[in-house]
Amino acid sequence: MRFSVSHALAERKTARNILVQAVGEDGRAGWGESCPRSYVTGETIETAKTALLCSILPPMINTVSSNMHETVEFLTSELAGLERSRQAAFCAAELAVLDLAGKTFGLSAGTVAGPIARRRVRYGAVIAASSCAQVRKYAALIRLFRFREVKVKVHKSLEQNVKLLETARRFLGRTVVIRIDANGAWSADEAVRQLKQLSRYRLAAVEQPVSAEDIQGMQQVTAAGLLPVVADESLCSVHDAETLIERRAANIFNLRVSKCGGLINTMRIYRKAALAGLGCHVGAQVGETALLSAAGRHLATRCPSILWCEGSYGLLLLKHDIARPGITVGVGGRARAVDRPGIGVAPDMRRIARSVTDVTEVY
Repeated sequence: MRFSVSHALAERKTARNILVQAVGEDGRAGWGESCPRSYVTGETIETAKTALLCSILPPMINTVSSNMHETVEFLTSELAGLERSRQAAFCAAELAVLDLAGKTFGLSAGTVAGPIARRRVRYGAVIAASSCAQVRKYAALIRLFRFREVKVKVHKSLEQNVKLLETARRFLGRTVVIRIDANGAWSADEAVRQLKQLSRYRLAAVEQPVSAEDIQGMQQVTAAGLLPVVADESLCSVHDAETLIERRAANIFNLRVSKCGGLINTMRIYRKAALAGLGCHVGAQVGETALLSAAGRHLATRCPSILWCEGSYGLLLLKHDIARPGITVGVGGRARAVDRPGIGVAPDMRRIARSVTDVTEVY
């Protein structure tokens, strides 16, 4: 990546992703991607690869569908009992099958999320920094690209967070919407204490204030009503969504296609949130390529009640992307709906060859 991204759970300078290619009898190919994260779903590149080879891909080999509906029904049946620790692995396989089916039947993979509701959307930016100097640098780029919404990664220390947000608000201006993401850095009591102090920076929401496993803590911070609470690492599966809704432990769900098990599963979570009166926003995995960005774009443009969008940073973050056409956001975070057959982008094998570290063929 062009620069390092750090937060309370990890620091990342290199994108490590899994690609799955599904090849049809006629030679057409579909592509899927995921970004396994041990601190999100518990998956690593190695465990996701094992899950794909041993349990996820074998039932998909030599399956036949006569239309997109049959494909979706098959994939939905394969989701039954999907473990939380296999969400990202399944996502890569599912997107590859949806991409191949979409190209075969002349339909966008985004149809699983419904018809296009918005032809254009706006994405926000993310500041993941530990010093005021870094915040100033990122804020300058954000102002240059005229992003209207920004998420700032915060840390354990209230003193550090005050300095970072003071700097961000001063350099971004009064009109930019700022949210914060603690990535589970606080206890519930500490979250309430800090939010009382940080609210003076006119924050729109706080994401994952406590650890992913601390549902009682999420419940406590939500009940305090200081800011809308966004569930991210706490939300990876349909079961997670049901628990958070039942416990009233969040106001908003962060939908990231990779951690939620693919487009179909993400839409199941989105619909549960809508029925419960919760908001949703589209998130992204750091370092995702155009494949996952296209999947996220389908959610952003086909789910009418999405609050905010993140991702599609493409060459703004990556030194090179692997697919065309590029769907990196434009000035102001503007982005268009993707309505081409399949996922809507096609990997370039020459570009993939620059970064590939391992290839396994499955028949």
